[in-house]
Amino acid sequence: MELSYTEEKEVITKDGRKIGNLIGARVDTDNWIVNSILVEVTKEMVIELGLKKSMLKSPRTTISTELVSISGDIVQLKVTLEELKDHV
Repeated sequence: MELSYTEEKEVITKDGRKIGNLIGARVDTDNWIVNSILVEVTKEMVIELGLKKSMLKSPRTTISTELVSISGDIVQLKVTLEELKDHV
């Protein structure tokens, strides 16, 4: 199940690169565990991460919660931008 998130939080990598903004999460409803976060990716990161561009809506990607280090005012990942490329 996908849940949307109303408070805007930046998602950054371990090396301080902004990936985009948190817009939601995917939840396994069998055990109510958040498996991944849904991120609206910045235009610059779409190119760097090799994601497909969408004509009608902002590009999005999911990131496993196993890659999340801190979630507070921002969401910081445990991986650098280069390492993240292997996971999206």
